[in-house]
Amino acid sequence: MGEKIMQGFPSREEALADFFAAWEPPAASTATELVSLDEAIGRVTARDLVSANTLPVVRASACDGIAVRSAAFADGRPDTSTWELGRDFVRADTGDDFPDAYDAVIMIEKAAIQPDGSVVLDDDVQVEPGTNVRQAGDTIKAGTPLMKAGLPIRPTDLAALAMGGITLVPVRRKPRIAFIPTGSELVPAGIAPRRGQNVDTNSLMVKHMLIEYGADPLVFPIVHDDEAALERAFAEALAVADAVVVNGGSAVGEEDFNVRMIEARGRVVHHYIAAVPGRPLMMAVADGKPVIDLPGPTMAAYYGTQWCLQAVVARFLGVPVRKVPAVQARAAAAVGGPPQMANIARVNLTRDGDPANPTGYTAEFLNFKAGDLAACMASNAQRVSPIGERGFEAGSLVDVELLRGEELIG
Repeated sequence: MGEKIMQGFPSREEALADFFAAWEPPAASTATELVSLDEAIGRVTARDLVSANTLPVVRASACDGIAVRSAAFADGRPDTSTWELGRDFVRADTGDDFPDAYDAVIMIEKAAIQPDGSVVLDDDVQVEPGTNVRQAGDTIKAGTPLMKAGLPIRPTDLAALAMGGITLVPVRRKPRIAFIPTGSELVPAGIAPRRGQNVDTNSLMVKHMLIEYGADPLVFPIVHDDEAALERAFAEALAVADAVVVNGGSAVGEEDFNVRMIEARGRVVHHYIAAVPGRPLMMAVADGKPVIDLPGPTMAAYYGTQWCLQAVVARFLGVPVRKVPAVQARAAAAVGGPPQMANIARVNLTRDGDPANPTGYTAEFLNFKAGDLAACMASNAQRVSPIGERGFEAGSLVDVELLRGEELIG
């Protein structure tokens, strides 16, 4: 195919726009389900949530101390040498309710309870009605907004929801994404490959990327290059899943049955995108459901999952695609690439002690075609070149996306 196949393909953005114009998630895909607080982490809220609780329920102590009657201090500090616990004061620790006869709290650091039960107060103690008392609803009131719809739930959100009395959380249903690995050469992870065989790395990788994006993946067993077996798996996937991903056979090889099968069963929106590796990615719609034929090579499958499948899951959930944090780095060597394609490169990012480097980072670009595939998949950064870029020289400043936190970059 040579240079010819590098020309005239839609960009990732154009392809997704056309795909989403051809497929709209059904209303059922955004159906609400109730999950417990403990199961709600990472799920997307289905509607605005407000507090059912008022806290404190009644007024409560704002500190560890003793609750007193403010009226006893109306004419100055009273004689507390004859005070008795339960008559003149009671203990009231932080957050505690206390009898209604008392309306103020003195910090325990300023009130020394004596062995005989009397109290010695510091000279600077001043008491007025409501001193160190939190009023009902100071923490939260019934009806207080807790979370808006369409937000992923974080651990701190769980605390707010629990505080507000939410025990079952309405969330958007996860889309079920079927993943069908294909290829007679594949063996499952954990099986030592023999001559002519290769390890199925994509099922595990894509499964957990989909989980991270908020989907419910359904990974099928490996389907060998047999048209009837592939047809059965595809039909079953369409019947049980919201979207189907067929992995492998996305080009036009002799055993690439996948493309012909999808073309026969559905409407192909795009086949070949201006993104490498993995430009033969196919987008189609079958039985009203999105179908993606994802290229088989590991780096291509990763790239297609990140830019395409992530966008599909986000569309199901009604949320934006996540933004990846980025830093600027100095390129360690010259890098070239096809200007017609958005080319993903994995990067080994290191801290640079060179005072002449304004970024503090050096980016070593890895080449998965030159024996660096394992290093690519374990790298801590990546970069996608903009279409039109032919490359850059060593020492150029480039933006790279972080795949691990900056605190983990040595």
